[in-house]
Amino acid sequence: MLIMNVNFKRLKWKNNTLLQRMLWTLFFIIVYLIGRDVPVFTVPLNESFLETSATTTLLNQLLSVSGGQISAITLFSLGLSPWMSSMILWRFVSVFGLMKNVTAAKVNRNQLLLALGIAGIQSYGLTMSMSFSEFAFWGIQSPFLGRLVTMLLLVAGTFSLIWLGNANGRRGLGGMMIIIITNMILAFITNLMTYFSTGQFMGEDLAIRIGALIIVLFILIMLAVITFRAELRIPIFRIGINTAYSNKSYLPIRILPAGSMPFMYGMTLMMLPVYIISIFLKFFPDEPHLLYLYQNIGLSQRIGALFYIILLYLLSVGFAYYNYDPYELAKGLRQNGEYIEDIVPGRDTQKFLSQKIFIMSQIGAVYVFLVGGLPLLILAGQDQSVSIVLLINNGFIVATLMLTIIEQINTLRMWKQYKDLI
Repeated sequence: MLIMNVNFKRLKWKNNTLLQRMLWTLFFIIVYLIGRDVPVFTVPLNESFLETSATTTLLNQLLSVSGGQISAITLFSLGLSPWMSSMILWRFVSVFGLMKNVTAAKVNRNQLLLALGIAGIQSYGLTMSMSFSEFAFWGIQSPFLGRLVTMLLLVAGTFSLIWLGNANGRRGLGGMMIIIITNMILAFITNLMTYFSTGQFMGEDLAIRIGALIIVLFILIMLAVITFRAELRIPIFRIGINTAYSNKSYLPIRILPAGSMPFMYGMTLMMLPVYIISIFLKFFPDEPHLLYLYQNIGLSQRIGALFYIILLYLLSVGFAYYNYDPYELAKGLRQNGEYIEDIVPGRDTQKFLSQKIFIMSQIGAVYVFLVGGLPLLILAGQDQSVSIVLLINNGFIVATLMLTIIEQINTLRMWKQYKDLI
C-alpha cells in the first residue's frame, strides 16, 4: 500500500508540468544569484576605480535590465547586455536584407559571434580604469595578463548567462526574462535604499517621499496592466464557415506592440557609446570632442536624454514590426483560409496590416516617450532625480515581464486541461 502511494505521488509529480517548470526556474535563479556574487579573482576587492567615474551610478541602472552590475566586479558583471545588443544589431541586418536564405542554426551562430565581439568591447572598456592583482602564468608576468584574464572571465560569465537563460527557456518559465526580472528587483531595492539613506530625509519629508513613490509605482503598475492587455481587434472571417462563432474571430494587435522592449534594449544600447568612447579616450585622451561626448552622453545630460529618446522611438517602431510582421500575418491568414472583410488576401492584406501596425507603433512610441523619455528630458542635469526616473522605468519593465510570465503559466494550465481531455 505504501509503495502504491509513493508511486502515485511520483506519477503526480511527473505529470505536473507547471510545478516542474517552476522548480527549474527557482533552481536557475539560485544559480544566477550565486554567480552574481562570485568575485573576479584578478581584480582587488575595492571600488576605488569606480569613484572616478561619473557614469557609474547610471551604468548600474542601465545594466540592471540585462542582469549585470559594476558596483562590484563579479562573474556576471556584463550581464546579458552583449546578447541583447547583438539581437538588435542582427535584427537591423535582417530588416535590410543583408543576410538572406540563412538557416536558423547559422543565424544563432552569427548572433553568438556578434555577442562575443560586443562582449569583448564592453569588457575592454570596463577594465580600462581597473587595477589588477599581480600573478604569473607559465613564467610570464605582465600587467596586461591580469587584464586579459579579467576580460576572458567577464565574457565567459556573459555566455554562462546566455546558456542559463536558454536552459530556463527549455525547462523553466520566462527564459531570459527571469534573469532580468531577478536582477531588476534586486537593483530596485538596493537603489531605493541608497536613495533614501543618502538623501538625508527625515520625519514628515521622508514619509511624503515614500508615499509619493508608492502611489506613482501603483499607478504605473495599473497602467502597465491596462496597456499590456489593451488591443486592437481586427475582425477576420473564414471561407465557407458561417456560424455564430466565426463572427467572433479576430486578429489582435496590442496598443503597445513593442511592449517593454524599447526600455530594455534602449538602456542596453545606451551603454555601448560609453564603452566605445572610453576606449577611444585611452588612445586620444586630449581629444575635445571625445571628452565632450563622454561628459554628456549619460542620461543625466540633455544630449544623452535626447539620444535615449531617439532610441526609444526607433525601437518602439522596430519591435512593433518584429512582434507583428505584416508579411507573416498576411501569409498565415491566406494559408488558413481567413480574410479581413473588404480586403483582398495577399498583398492588400499585408498593406492593410502594415498600416494598422504603424498606427499602433506610433501610439506605443508616444506612450514610451511620456513614461520614459519626457521625465529624463525635464530632469536633465539632476543625477539623483534621473535615478528615480530609471527606477520607475524599471518598475514598468518588471510589471510587463511578469505579465508575460503569467500568460505563459495560464497557457500551461490550459494545455494541461486539454491534455487530460485528449
